[in-house]
Amino acid sequence: MTSHQAVKSFKKSSVPGVIITQFVDDIPNGCSTPDFERKPVTLTLQEGKNAIFRAVVKGVPTPEVKWTRMQGGMDDPAKYETFFNNVTNEFILQINKLTTDDSDLYRCFAVNEYGEAACSKNKTSCCLSKCLDFFSLPLVLRAPAPKPKPLDKEAVWQLLLHADRRDYEKICMKYGIVDFRGMLRKLQEMRKDTESEQGELLHSIRNFEHIKVNKDGKATFSLVMDLKNHNSKVYLLKDGERLRYGTGDEYRKHCLRRIGKRYSFIVNDVQPEDAGVYQVRVEDIPVFSTELDAESIPVRFQQPLSDVRCPEEEDAVFDCILRTPCYDAVWLHKTHLLEGSEKHQISVTPDGLTHQLIIRNVVPSDNGMYTLDTGLCSSNAWLIHLFNTFFSECSAPRCYVNKQLLDVRVLKGEPAELSCTVSKHEVAGTWFKDGLKLTNMDGVLFEKEGLVHKLIINKVEDIHAGKYRFEGGDIKTEASIFVDKVLLKNLTSVPTVAKAGQKVKIKIPFEGRLPIRATWLKDRMELVDDARIRVDKTETFTMLSISSSERKDCGDYQVRLKNDSGVLEINLKLMVIDKPQPPAGPIKIVESSANNITIQWKPPKDDGGKPVQRYIVERQQVGKNDWVTLGETPRSCTTFTANKVEQDRSYYFRVRAVNAEGTSDALESDEVKAAGKASPGAPDPPEIVSASRDTITICWKAPRKTGSSRIVGYIVQKRKKGTMTWLPVNNVPILKMTNLKKGLQYEFRVAAVNAAGIGDASEPSQPVFARDSMKSPGRVQDLKVSSSDSTSVTLTWKRPEAKDGSDVKGYEVEMRSSKSLNWTKCNNLPIEMTTYTVKGLQAKEIYFLRVRALNDSGPGEAAELEACIEAAPPVVSPRLLIDDTVKSFLVIKAGNTIRVNIPFEASPDPVVTWLKDGLPLSNRAKINTKDGTTQLLIAAAEFADSGTYTVELQNGLGRRETFNIPQSPGPIQLEENVPNTVTVTWEPSPSEKWESNLYYTVLKRESQKGLWHVVGDLIYTNKFTFTKLIPGRDYYFRVVAKNSLGASDPSETVQPWSIRKPKAEFQVKPQKYRGVNQNQPPRFLVPLKPHVVTTGSECHMSCAVGGHPPPKITWYKDSRDLSNDPTYFCTNDFGVCSLVVLGVTKHDEGEYMVEATNESGRAFSKAFLTIKGISL
Repeated sequence: MTSHQAVKSFKKSSVPGVIITQFVDDIPNGCSTPDFERKPVTLTLQEGKNAIFRAVVKGVPTPEVKWTRMQGGMDDPAKYETFFNNVTNEFILQINKLTTDDSDLYRCFAVNEYGEAACSKNKTSCCLSKCLDFFSLPLVLRAPAPKPKPLDKEAVWQLLLHADRRDYEKICMKYGIVDFRGMLRKLQEMRKDTESEQGELLHSIRNFEHIKVNKDGKATFSLVMDLKNHNSKVYLLKDGERLRYGTGDEYRKHCLRRIGKRYSFIVNDVQPEDAGVYQVRVEDIPVFSTELDAESIPVRFQQPLSDVRCPEEEDAVFDCILRTPCYDAVWLHKTHLLEGSEKHQISVTPDGLTHQLIIRNVVPSDNGMYTLDTGLCSSNAWLIHLFNTFFSECSAPRCYVNKQLLDVRVLKGEPAELSCTVSKHEVAGTWFKDGLKLTNMDGVLFEKEGLVHKLIINKVEDIHAGKYRFEGGDIKTEASIFVDKVLLKNLTSVPTVAKAGQKVKIKIPFEGRLPIRATWLKDRMELVDDARIRVDKTETFTMLSISSSERKDCGDYQVRLKNDSGVLEINLKLMVIDKPQPPAGPIKIVESSANNITIQWKPPKDDGGKPVQRYIVERQQVGKNDWVTLGETPRSCTTFTANKVEQDRSYYFRVRAVNAEGTSDALESDEVKAAGKASPGAPDPPEIVSASRDTITICWKAPRKTGSSRIVGYIVQKRKKGTMTWLPVNNVPILKMTNLKKGLQYEFRVAAVNAAGIGDASEPSQPVFARDSMKSPGRVQDLKVSSSDSTSVTLTWKRPEAKDGSDVKGYEVEMRSSKSLNWTKCNNLPIEMTTYTVKGLQAKEIYFLRVRALNDSGPGEAAELEACIEAAPPVVSPRLLIDDTVKSFLVIKAGNTIRVNIPFEASPDPVVTWLKDGLPLSNRAKINTKDGTTQLLIAAAEFADSGTYTVELQNGLGRRETFNIPQSPGPIQLEENVPNTVTVTWEPSPSEKWESNLYYTVLKRESQKGLWHVVGDLIYTNKFTFTKLIPGRDYYFRVVAKNSLGASDPSETVQPWSIRKPKAEFQVKPQKYRGVNQNQPPRFLVPLKPHVVTTGSECHMSCAVGGHPPPKITWYKDSRDLSNDPTYFCTNDFGVCSLVVLGVTKHDEGEYMVEATNESGRAFSKAFLTIKGISL
């Protein structure tokens, strides 16, 4: 430590525990004494580990930092290492491989020519014997913490797959993944496979919430997933091992709470051993992974700190027991950090569970709150200093109060208790109330239990309120009992019914301890004052006033009274009665004829609080002003027939509702015309009931339109099939036609008749023969199941024998399941063939099937059998099984056979489509698909068969899979948009039209025969800018289109690209000193341009800037300076400024600005970066 002759003064640092010594009287402007921005912290570590102290200092000039220790030297460079971190500006002392001899007080000094700053830290290892004296325990070294179980690579990739992108870097560093771009590519591939696997079991999965631990030691994480099969099993794993969890209300270490589609997993009573990677699986498919970090588990308290009362000049002891070990907890007095010293003795047991603070020789300044801070949690308690009072030098040893009386606030009628604790057993003590000595009285008891004295009141009344005092010897303590009154519930009469327009006042009186807050609510909404409604409140009542009540004021009201004693709620109901609303419209015209009009309406929506008694109906003829009352109807009747109308005249009708409070406004109809006479409409075609050789029975339904009057009869007509003449029969609703000629076919039609005449005739009936019915056909023969699958059954049978009816017109098939007794027809029309396929059946179900033969006399006897449906095969999305045996490029000689086999898997069987260059194949190509393989066969190849062939699979699941290698991109163009850069653009590959996962790779070489090097990959646009050009060199570029199956042929540049190397020209001219100012403000030669990139790719933003002197370049994103952000890479090559964003995420989207400044001015350019997701 450097010594100085003239120590002038001491200064106070803003950091507690730091002492600043100033060496000089006056410090020059711009200079300062050293100080600590962050001082070292106390460490408690295991034996064998390394201790690292960190300090951040400030001062001008920059101070020199030195480290010392109280006992022993620090000369061993292998033991003590000191260095400076340029990134964090930290001075670091590292002590390697700790032993018990390293427990000491270490000091840190910061010195410059104007002063010195010093602080010290006590680093104590767990085996320091002087910290364990008060526990009387032997010296025990804590066993090293168990090493975490190594995590397999698959679990790490699953963790990355579900992690937030901003956590990628932390996870990669933790598990040793160094290829960041390779990691992004692998995650992209894994997402495709994962979605395919999860699609077999899940409809959807979303809303992942990673694991979090609350202060009560409960960890939760959740997700929302929609299972296709609710019987699918959901498993929970930790570090690859399956955990058992509970789903009910019982307490378990691991629990699952399911609400709808949300699955919430809970880990109770989290301990350090619970740290690890948790994974949720559905069957064998992982769907979510999250990690519980040991550092996020809060330390929990088994026995928190409790208040301590300590007499002056004695020692106060605070003890705290933790449920989980903690070795770096710190003690605080109020907000000041405590360090181990003779005044404050800090110790912790070897297991890290019990922490103790001893405060020696307590003085009044030691009063206050003490806190044990473990980092995420803390516990605090008060130290209360007790003053000593001596009556005489010869008095007995002093007695004091360990626990004072405390004020009590209690509701009237409830019990109350006052208690205090003294330091001596022989203290008898006396109780006083408001200065008067108390004796035994009803309801008040005095108890003494050891050192504790109690006053107990069984039922508090108003007389018990007051100040109580306990005296015993030379001690005294006081407290008060406050009695709170219960709010009164007996209310004055409250109006519950009022007429509309009247003034309403509802007054609620109350009593209680002030202040009392009164709130009025209507239909659970708080009432506020307006032009009609006002709420008043005094100390004894609250009142609701409504100046002019309306129907909308009806409803449920609630008055909520609240003070410190509690809350009282009073429910009220207000009814406002009024005349009814108009009847509900519109008025419907039920019937309109030449003689009468029938109208209909609906009851009013609001009857005014009183039931409707009757309706009044009025009429007005169009062109006149007078309304004529037609009559009244009772409340139950909402129709009325006006019979005093004239034909072809128009009228208006209106209806009013009447209740005990008055008559409503009128509901008025539109113009209604009394129609002239109208004939009925046509009935439906008649139906044939039965037929014989001399009689046919028919029936029909009445027409929908009856005309202007009721139907009085029907005209029935018949004709022979093929003729045009209709002959009348008679006019009864159900007829038996006789006088028919045997063997002829007849048709029938019907017309309705009313007062206006005969209406329209119906359509003809179905033709029917006048002959006796035939014999029903016999039973079909040899009914059996010819084939079946999981959804259908194919039946075959033979015709009935000839003697059982030869004139068979067809067959009908019926079915029923084993769970039903009802038969269902499978065909609407008769089946002419002797085979039929029943579809739409359920797998693993038993069905009964029967077949009947049909002829003109009806169905015959049924033949029946039982069929069991096979189990449905597992559903498999279409997927091409592409491996090394499937070639993506074939060369075939003309005339040879082209044979290409593509294996696949899918269930149900997919539709396989082959295309050539995006078009259907020619007739010479034969496609054969069988047993999971599709084959393309061309017997004799021709030159026209060259091209790109595509295989497309699609099944009923709507999933589609294609096999296609992309075609080459189009011609390449090179441009120098920014000096010393080249922009490569190309025509898109034709495969972009049908390939959703196609991307491009750009390669370059620096000579005509050099090696190709990839300069850009995963490019989803048709443009790429290459910036690392060297003037004078020739460059060749090529572009390749790629997808998951391979790469296309390259598209290359023919001519080389080069940037001329500028030649320096020297001219010697005589110097002319004209004093010209060559300074120029900054200007943008090439401004920033907007960019659109995909997630995970790189983004290069560049511009060109001019100005003299060369301007300073600063990049901003959304007004945030990016200079010190390591995730962005900024360059400035002679005015060409570039910003590179590696592995862009959605958080990188926003407005970017580059600012150029010099002494002559300032300029800036802005552009927007848009991020789009990767389409799968």
